[in-house]
Amino acid sequence: MSAAQMAQSPDIESRLGGSPLVVMLDVDGTLAPIVARPEDAAVAPITRAILEKLVATPNVSVVLVSGRAAEDANTIVGVHGVWTIGNHGFEIVSPSGELETDPDLADQSAAIAQAARELEPIVAAVNGAKLENKRWTLSVHYRLAARDAVPPLRDQVERVAMGLRLRMTDGKEIVEVRPVAHVHKGTAVVQLGERLHAFDEHASVLFVGDDRTDEDAFRSLRARFPRAVTIRVDESGEDTTAAEIRLRDPAAVHDFLEWLAARRA
Repeated sequence: MSAAQMAQSPDIESRLGGSPLVVMLDVDGTLAPIVARPEDAAVAPITRAILEKLVATPNVSVVLVSGRAAEDANTIVGVHGVWTIGNHGFEIVSPSGELETDPDLADQSAAIAQAARELEPIVAAVNGAKLENKRWTLSVHYRLAARDAVPPLRDQVERVAMGLRLRMTDGKEIVEVRPVAHVHKGTAVVQLGERLHAFDEHASVLFVGDDRTDEDAFRSLRARFPRAVTIRVDESGEDTTAAEIRLRDPAAVHDFLEWLAARRA
């Protein structure tokens, strides 16, 4: 379904017409196009302007939901007044900048630090690979690495994670090392959604994401609030998803957010 078709759908319009409206958005691949180097990611100024308009709209909350550290996600988006779920749910930052983390994370912070030390020389030996230390989690990016170097690199990451009783998950051209705690984007969006009254009788909630890690959020939101609108950004149109709607790329996401902001004005 295109952004234009969604805007013309009475069902979608009705389900996003409630109050409060909580707009939850992944960053990379959703608001910002995927780039070869994560540090080069950027949100287009026109999309930033739409987000600012939504933040300023009464009874609308905007939540960034990212695998990046919350501070990093905030820097890329560059919009004040948003909530931010970072590190796949391991940290939440309020619009005022207050950081919240799961108390249980302190017990595993030493293991994450040790994993970073062990992985640094392993990742550095693979041309095009990069280790990103996000304090609570680690990311190994391999988008620029040779394809035949990826399986052995992934095996090494898994070995380190298992040796330290951590878990490894896969994303788009990336593997993550995380604490074993039952925390992911799905648990985080439901937890924050409760606080923001996203599941009240007359409320509306939207989640847009592009990666397999966003599938947890799609499933959890629809299970908690069947009227939630869930959108997968998928250029190929081939990925299996729990989202009900697909959009092609961040440009289509911008078009949809523009329609939503105009409707709520």
